[in-house]
Amino acid sequence: MAMENPFSYSEFVTGQSFCNRKKEQQDLIYYAQNSQNVLLYSHRRMGKTSLLHEVIHRLNKTKPKINSVYIDLYGTLGENDFINSILTSFTQLESKLEKILKRLPGLKVTGSFDPVTGLPTLSASIKSREAPQYLDRALQILESYSEKQKLLVIFDEFQEIAKYSEQGFEKRLRKVIQGHRNISYIFSGSQKHILIQMFDSAKHAFYKMARSYPLQNIEIREYISWAKRHFKKKNVTLDDEIIVNIVERCDFQPMYIQQFLFDLWRSDITDLAMLEDIEKSVISNQKNQYIVLWDLLTQNQKKALRLIAETDGEGIYSAERLQQGGFNSGSVLQRALSSLMEKEIISKNGIYQFQDAMLKKWIQRLS
Repeated sequence: MAMENPFSYSEFVTGQSFCNRKKEQQDLIYYAQNSQNVLLYSHRRMGKTSLLHEVIHRLNKTKPKINSVYIDLYGTLGENDFINSILTSFTQLESKLEKILKRLPGLKVTGSFDPVTGLPTLSASIKSREAPQYLDRALQILESYSEKQKLLVIFDEFQEIAKYSEQGFEKRLRKVIQGHRNISYIFSGSQKHILIQMFDSAKHAFYKMARSYPLQNIEIREYISWAKRHFKKKNVTLDDEIIVNIVERCDFQPMYIQQFLFDLWRSDITDLAMLEDIEKSVISNQKNQYIVLWDLLTQNQKKALRLIAETDGEGIYSAERLQQGGFNSGSVLQRALSSLMEKEIISKNGIYQFQDAMLKKWIQRLS
């Protein structure tokens, strides 16, 4: 029987498939134990969700135990969706719907099972004027679960609430949760510029509500020891050079590093030529998505992406680089870059970089 592939890239990973992040785990667990709030951010594919689920897994084993609730806000469109997400999160703390519904007297809430996942869900029939009341009650019930033991509440993709149209929603949300003394909130997200504005601007309700915690790259040496340990299980000695090449080729993005190692595990060959074949396969599988994305961009946005791909984002405002990219002025380039950041195609961390390392490779192949 073939040995199970220890690498995974299609969903969040925990346990042996999870690479390092020991310090981050220790920090977030410590903050949860002391009911401190954290703003965790990085661009997509950096392993935030895997880290959060690993923290949840470890908190389940701590003494005294700390319960955890994970709420994914991606795709929520307004206050009603937010409330329903909180209501459904109660099923992570209470297995029986009947017990949860008993906590909700006077609220028009129904329980059901998701036809796709089979998991229990809760939803409320809320009129617009009732939303503030339902929000308060949902958060009060959430707090009630922390009366006997500490609770960690994770709002993933928290930047989504900045797009809600309901007046005063953020202020009302802060007013309630700032009084939760036995709960640690992790506000996690992938749109750094929106999150920093929400938490660092005195004009916003969540100003200084949480400790800023940008997620950094996992160090190459950690990838080396982790990958070599797994390959050793099937009596394969993986050269450091191969692992370093994968990490750098993937711009330190854990999802793609996992995918390359997953495909390499299947192969009897572990050389640089095989990595080229894997890269071609990964790009080929995503080619249609990239074409659709590319066709939706303006000419200046395409030029900006090509310039970043060619220069790794270095010195792109110099006269030489502007000419190389086909821009008449830095302001034209800046507008294109701002639009690409809004679309979450690139991010800025000192320099502009792609949120998808293989999109960068695909654009390089277009040149």
